[in-house]
Amino acid sequence: MTAQDYKRRLDDIDWAHFQTAYGRADDVPAELLRLASSDHCTAMEATHKLWCGLCHQHAYVSSAALPALPFILEVLDSANDELTVEILDILTGFAICSTLGPKGASPNEWERNLRDKLRNELPRFTVLTSHGNEEIAGFAERIVENLNTYVA
Repeated sequence: MTAQDYKRRLDDIDWAHFQTAYGRADDVPAELLRLASSDHCTAMEATHKLWCGLCHQHAYVSSAALPALPFILEVLDSANDELTVEILDILTGFAICSTLGPKGASPNEWERNLRDKLRNELPRFTVLTSHGNEEIAGFAERIVENLNTYVA
């Protein structure tokens, strides 16, 4: 991943068409750039903002999670353990909240699409369930468990 390519792909998305827990997703691309930063503190700060906006308290997933997912997964590929824990926390929220739509309703189309994309990553998450870091393994187990829950 080159920083220039990553930014170009972020710029190709019309983020104003997506929402976070706080409104329009205009700030998501900047946070995804910060997540991909080589500065560890910057990346860690971005995980908190992304967690709050994209999967607020694991109780709500926002539509901006769908276009953000590939970028988050890309950073996960090269993240150290501490950053991996925070990214998996975000992805756990995606998995939990895409099981049921708002107030227990069936997921809508973008939530089903998000869930399908996450399910495509099951081999990655399954490998992480055996990770030596207990937090990483625990988050991966929750993701796998939630993604294996049937959704109509």
